[in-house]
Formats: sequence, structure tokens, C-alpha cells
Amino acid sequence: MPTGFHFCARRAAHQFGALALAVSLSLAGCSKPATVADGPTPTSLAKADPLVQEVQPTPKGVRVIARYPKPDVAGDSIRAAAGVARQIARAVQAKAKDLPPGAETITLDLYGVDVDKFGKRTPGRFFESDFNVEDLRNLDLKAKGPAGVLNAAIDLRIDRPGIDPINAWCMRYPHAGGQYCSMAGD
Repeated sequence: MPTGFHFCARRAAHQFGALALAVSLSLAGCSKPATVADGPTPTSLAKADPLVQEVQPTPKGVRVIARYPKPDVAGDSIRAAAGVARQIARAVQAKAKDLPPGAETITLDLYGVDVDKFGKRTPGRFFESDFNVEDLRNLDLKAKGPAGVLNAAIDLRIDRPGIDPINAWCMRYPHAGGQYCSMAGD
């Protein structure tokens, strides 16, 4: 004599599948982080972002020194550097008053604290990256995501403390900084 258990189990499985589908579809809209507003347009490179500590003249332009104050976890410092680079691009597009006339290159230096797998903290410069001023001036920031400005870099020099943060960021966000990650691999 057949029992109704098999029928009930199949019915419960179908209901559970429908519930799982509904939950996954409702969460699909939540998986994308909200766009952070850029805030007011910066009028100078020195005040473009809170992480910027100093702006120094160089023979071909300026050097912007930024410091990420917390120990790096999974490339968060590089993500923050992408935000600094975006704000620098916004300042350049707004004709930043501390950008010398005829400047060709902006060098972004990022300093931070690297944490190795044993928990040792190593402060130092993570990288320096060069950006062409004209490329930043003509960059469509609405079409580029927050990390899109890093892809406009023309050179990348990584120091020892910056190896792990850049590798972690490139593995965590391979879609965001493809060209930048390619430079890091060279």
C-alpha cells in the first residue's frame, strides 16, 4: 500500500525550490554595492581626498602622497587608493589650483601598513603610479567605476610592502582593475 509521504516530500521540495528562487532573486538587487556620491568637486589636489597628506612638485608635474592609516586587509588600501585617484581626476578636471601649468604627470604615492600571514605589520610605501594629466582631464568618470581611474595609469612601481595588497585587490576585484592588475603582473 503506497503512502502519501513521497508525494508530500516532492511537494515540499518544489515549495522550497520556489522559496529559494524568490529569495535569490530578491537578493540579486542587493548584491551590488550602492554608488557612493563623489561629494563636492575638489578645487585642489591637496584637498582632493582626506587620505592625501602632501603634494610635492616634480620636474614633470606633481607627486601626491596619500597614506592609508589602517593595516591592509584584502587589498582595502588599494581600493582606497582608487578613490584617491578618482578624486585627483575630478580635481584635474576642475582645473585644480595647485596643479602647475604645463604639468604632464601626476604621481600617486600610497603609503600604508602591510600585514603578513603571521600578523606582522610593515609600514612603508606600497606603490607609486604615474598618470598623464591630459588622460585624467579627458577621462569620462561617469563611464568608469571607482577603480576605473587606476586603469588610466601609465606606470606602476610596486614596493615590497605593496605586493600583497595589490595582489589581494586584483584577486578580489579582477573585473575592476584589469589593466592596472596587468601592470602589477609585469
